[in-house]
Amino acid sequence: MKSFLAKIFIPALFLGFVSCSKDALRQDDLLQQKNAIESLNDPFLLSSILKKSCLFYQDRGWGNTMLPGAVQYTMRNYQGGDNYYTAFKGLPTDMYSAMDILKFIDSAIQLSKARGSDSHVGIFTTFRVLLFSFITDYYGDVYYSQALQGREGVLYPLYDKQSDIYAGLLKELDDASGLISKGTDIVDPSYDMMFGGDKTEWVKFCNSLKLRLLMRASAKLSDAGTQISAVASSPLLSDESDLNASIAYVGTNSGNSWVGGSNNWANSGEFERRRPCKTLVDIMTVLNDPRMKTWFAPVEDPWTGDPALDGVTFTTTDPNGYTYTSKWEYINRSDSTIASQVPNILDSNKIYVGFVAGMNGDFKNGNGHYNTSAGGTNGNFKVSKYSKLFQENSHDLLKAQIMNKDEVQFILAEAAVKGYISGNADTYYRNGIRYSMERWGVSESDITDYLAQTMIALPGDNAGRLAKIAEQKWIALFSVAAETYLDLRRTKMPDIFDNGNLSSYTFPLRFRYPGNESGQNRDAYDKGVATLVPAVDNEFSKMWLLQ
Repeated sequence: MKSFLAKIFIPALFLGFVSCSKDALRQDDLLQQKNAIESLNDPFLLSSILKKSCLFYQDRGWGNTMLPGAVQYTMRNYQGGDNYYTAFKGLPTDMYSAMDILKFIDSAIQLSKARGSDSHVGIFTTFRVLLFSFITDYYGDVYYSQALQGREGVLYPLYDKQSDIYAGLLKELDDASGLISKGTDIVDPSYDMMFGGDKTEWVKFCNSLKLRLLMRASAKLSDAGTQISAVASSPLLSDESDLNASIAYVGTNSGNSWVGGSNNWANSGEFERRRPCKTLVDIMTVLNDPRMKTWFAPVEDPWTGDPALDGVTFTTTDPNGYTYTSKWEYINRSDSTIASQVPNILDSNKIYVGFVAGMNGDFKNGNGHYNTSAGGTNGNFKVSKYSKLFQENSHDLLKAQIMNKDEVQFILAEAAVKGYISGNADTYYRNGIRYSMERWGVSESDITDYLAQTMIALPGDNAGRLAKIAEQKWIALFSVAAETYLDLRRTKMPDIFDNGNLSSYTFPLRFRYPGNESGQNRDAYDKGVATLVPAVDNEFSKMWLLQ
């Protein structure tokens, strides 16, 4: 099946190519859409769509550093423009990457409809909504009602207003949930890498996705409370026994391996160039968060103010059995080399240390790392690396993720505080923390101890409760940065926007449209830009969701 999936590939979206003739370009797309997949079976289509969609999300959640950097999970230790939002100034082509998958999904929907495979139509529609929501959430107005209609002669699709897109997506999810439930076709567990053929879980995922979108648009919906309350009372990914909307890595080649493993980053260079952000490390340190030992490696040469510890080595073994050796170094101010770095030494007597938010990624002296010749291009002995876990090709804890049930619990907690639903916010909040920790293999005793801390308890006031929920959700969404970014943009919590060296930078609010939109779909592009506030295609203009 693996070799078969590698061959199922719908060519790239027409707008992703460069052509001297836009008419020739559109005709080329017409031919591409005639790729014959009609002979394939629903199970094969399902497995391929699952793989393509999950890897799409995980690549943006972890694979590149644009979004992990924006939400202060990851800073670059080398070539660090993502430390201060530089990539947002470019013209991200994620719209086209998503459309490549949507071509495949729409063909699968047509095939399943022709066969009367209602459950598969519902599942494929859920993924259609997932990817269209990604596109509009990041860009604003985009083509939706006229998208993927090259066969029908729509060569220059117009953009739909984001408000109309959201209304359409929510309606599609309602239809999808009903189709999954009523369908008599079997979802083959051999090809359902996400839920093992369990239609109940698929319905829960569909409803959970609707909950996510409703909360995202809640400030723009006059009946947000009514709609959120209705979906919250339906089956969701919320029980201890529920699975997450994610798939495991096989680990045999670059296409089915975790991005940081040797099958993708063979020389570890890219791994060495990434460091956990000081924002994340510091908050988790204050909270005594046990996930920190799973995610981060101890500093190789941590600073100490105790001269008796100078040169003393120690070994740390993390919860997954990975071992690290560290050596204390005394902050000796009589040594001119060290003394010159004292202003840069922000963390001493600590085993876990983060890289300052917004710091130049080529700045090798992070946390006073002076030994640049030994550190080489990527080295820094004074800041934590990520755990060796993230260098595996596959592991039980590494998944290609779309939506986890801890996220659902945090959405419900927020909804309860805002009065949208009548449930207990504290229960949802604590379930969210628990589910996240369980997902990362934290022991029951450590979870119990963490939840028993006074500083974990929700405050009495609603503003404080929302801030605490947002902070814990931000931690829990680690490695799912595509969602973290949208949540941080929406709630502005946790308030981390001026951390480190970021006070001179403005947090970006959207992706600029890809360059081919202005060059080859100009009428639609101009109308899309006109709805932004201000009407300028840059990363600071506000789309409908934010106006």
